[in-house]
Amino acid sequence: EIINQIADFGNPILVLSGGEPLYRPDIFDLAHHATQRGLRVALATNGTLVTKDVAKRIVDAGVKRVSISLDGADSMTHDTFRGIPGAFDAAVYGLRNLQDLGMSVQINMTIARHNAKQLPAVLELARSLGADALHTFLLVPVGCGVDIAAEQMVSPEEYEQMLNWFYDQSKLGDIELK
Repeated sequence: EIINQIADFGNPILVLSGGEPLYRPDIFDLAHHATQRGLRVALATNGTLVTKDVAKRIVDAGVKRVSISLDGADSMTHDTFRGIPGAFDAAVYGLRNLQDLGMSVQINMTIARHNAKQLPAVLELARSLGADALHTFLLVPVGCGVDIAAEQMVSPEEYEQMLNWFYDQSKLGDIELK
């Protein structure tokens, strides 16, 4: 019903996210319904559940772009932060499964102390993986962020330096940066 209300109201991009939206057994039905109602549908996932079959179901449901969260430029950084060995490799495997079917993919990265210095390497990783976009987010101390804010918040001065660098990189135009 909420999808119908959104479609009746306007034509925004509908991002299906979570937690992990692929845990929802009806996620493909929801995406398909939203697509049928004329909405542009995106999916935000950690990528670890995107097998070849799941990638095909995402494409068949009409999703236009999938974002995959990476918490660093390498498996050690990502897996340590997530607390799940193999999560980085599984996310990259999921990204490639989507790309193999022509899906537009982007990498999402929340910048925090554990990965702030890796921003240039994450951008290079996004380029080397052929991602269409890299979207960065600043850690906001709400929800889960409250528990890690004190140890993970980057100083305002560091954020400003990173944002200036990121802006300069966006001028190159070879990948969408937000």
